[in-house]
Amino acid sequence: MVHTKLKFFRFIMANYIYGFHSLISFLKTNNKLVKHIYLEKNRQDRRLKELLALTTACNSNISYVTSDELYQLTKTHNHQGVAAEVVLPVQPTLKELLSTIQGTNSCQILILDGITDPQNFGAIIRSAECFGVKAIIIPKNNSANINNTTVFKASSGAVNYLPVITVNNLTQTIKTLKEHEFWVAGTSLASGSQSLYEFKFSGKLVWVMGSEGHGISHLVAENCDYLVNIPIIGKTQSLNVAVATGIILAHYSKIINNSN
Repeated sequence: MVHTKLKFFRFIMANYIYGFHSLISFLKTNNKLVKHIYLEKNRQDRRLKELLALTTACNSNISYVTSDELYQLTKTHNHQGVAAEVVLPVQPTLKELLSTIQGTNSCQILILDGITDPQNFGAIIRSAECFGVKAIIIPKNNSANINNTTVFKASSGAVNYLPVITVNNLTQTIKTLKEHEFWVAGTSLASGSQSLYEFKFSGKLVWVMGSEGHGISHLVAENCDYLVNIPIIGKTQSLNVAVATGIILAHYSKIINNSN
């Protein structure tokens, strides 16, 4: 059964994905969109048998190749002996998203401001999908690409379920979201930001995460309704952005569940 969140997607872009988690997830949700599967020669184990069992409903060809040939396809030695040429989703527009969630009283959207590392981006997508985020919004420039194979693998297939919307201007996007009754909370260590553990909110909320080096941009911060920080006890005064996102979404998910 295709996950209901996939109603946003149109599938026209070809790309390679690799690794067992990514490929098995794709086969379970979109097996008709797998064009060609490449498996490392002479490999026989439980995970490969699980993958092969899923290909019975897939019309794609299977080729057995060497590890070096898989590297040529994926540009990484971390392919785990499996790869596939697939049709990846073209993501929805902001207008399409807002139309879909119209009338919703409580939901959260995640904006990523300047997250350029594909590993972090993929990990954030994974956490966001786990904790019920409706969509992720990224800027057209100064951001990792959703169609990057590293992003797909790091998300463990979560990109199959969670829309990632690209916009030209984050500040204008925030203003549009406010017009649709969203409140915006940016993560910041600036003076005046409040502790995550004291922040209480139970409506339509946008979280804004910035890059580790620079945080959220000045203009974006100015347009946030709240600034929130994660209190740190240890001597290391910063968190990896993917870890910080997971902490925030997990905490907020608990608040939502307790208020329902």
